[in-house]
Amino acid sequence: MAVLAYHLTWTCYGQWLPGDERGYVDRESRTPGTPYAPWNPRRVNAAANAMQEGACWLTLRQRRLAAKGVRDATAGQGWRLLAANVQPDHVHVLVEARDVTGKHAMRVLKAFATRRLRSEFGSRWRWWTKGGKVDLVRDERHLATVARYIGEQPFDAVS
Repeated sequence: MAVLAYHLTWTCYGQWLPGDERGYVDRESRTPGTPYAPWNPRRVNAAANAMQEGACWLTLRQRRLAAKGVRDATAGQGWRLLAANVQPDHVHVLVEARDVTGKHAMRVLKAFATRRLRSEFGSRWRWWTKGGKVDLVRDERHLATVARYIGEQPFDAVS
């Protein structure tokens, strides 16, 4: 079954560290369908100590700039932005991006959002954690569910 769209999710820097009590993805648990690795206080402390700057919480102005970067990226790539919501600590994007992988689309979106943020808030170097989650949306029902989920996030939708 063909991929209709990608549901991309990534977190702001320092918001979901390896060892987190919510679970986390490591080398053993990165296969789709594999459960998250369990809470590991030692690992989360080591990750926190290794951070190169403080954790990132986006202000409303920063959220709007990041959303503008996402819109610019999708328009510039000829992709169709179906939904986006930039939260203070993470981002959701539903995008139709033909002929590229979800990982590639995420890298492009994060890069454009980063450029926008650095243009006004140049003091921070790291805005996002590495990687993120790519969910493949393969049918119209799933597409509608994801779009509704993104639109119902508790903070202002900025798509």
